[in-house]
Amino acid sequence: MSNLANKTEHKTLTIIVQMITGFEKLHCLDMTKEDDVDATRARNLLEGIIQTNEYKINCERKNKK
Repeated sequence: MSNLANKTEHKTLTIIVQMITGFEKLHCLDMTKEDDVDATRARNLLEGIIQTNEYKINCERKNKK
């Protein structure tokens, strides 16, 4: 699945941030309670990886209208 290393590389964290921001698209879609719980848990786990590596997610959009 991945190469194990002493430190998670920045490119990996960038991909994880893209995955996390993809969860924002789910808020307006129908989902069962169980699936919502699982999706929330997955997002929280991914956010934990970012925080463990001492980064923060910037949620601001670059192209504001």
